[in-house]
Amino acid sequence: MAEEISFTQEQLDEAIQNAKNEWVENELNPIVAERDGLLQFKPKDMTPEEKAIQSKQQELFDKEVSLTLKEHGLQQFASIVKVENEDELKETVKALNGIVNQIKIDLGYIPDNHKQQNEYDTFAQKNDTKGMIATKLSNLFK
Repeated sequence: MAEEISFTQEQLDEAIQNAKNEWVENELNPIVAERDGLLQFKPKDMTPEEKAIQSKQQELFDKEVSLTLKEHGLQQFASIVKVENEDELKETVKALNGIVNQIKIDLGYIPDNHKQQNEYDTFAQKNDTKGMIATKLSNLFK
């Protein structure tokens, strides 16, 4: 049969304390060390003055974007243009100008009856059959 093992309260407390110390050593301490190492990458909290300065800078940049678009006649695109710095703004304005100019060219008037007349058509308009025949014959012997 199973033998009964008895422990005193002191032995039990000591075993619990040893297990707790072992757990702290093996499990808790590495996690705390890793957390402390990662805390250095946590962004620092900004003061209200820094927040105010940042919002003013963003406002100023937004106005600059708006004025630049207006200057180039692209203010209709203000709601879709999202840029982070001046270089992106310049590239975006350049690209939008190219697109707008291409649209203007595509939508411009292109006459379809503006063809160059050849010599035969000129004689045909004047009802000059001799000139028409001469043109056809001269094309045969080229």
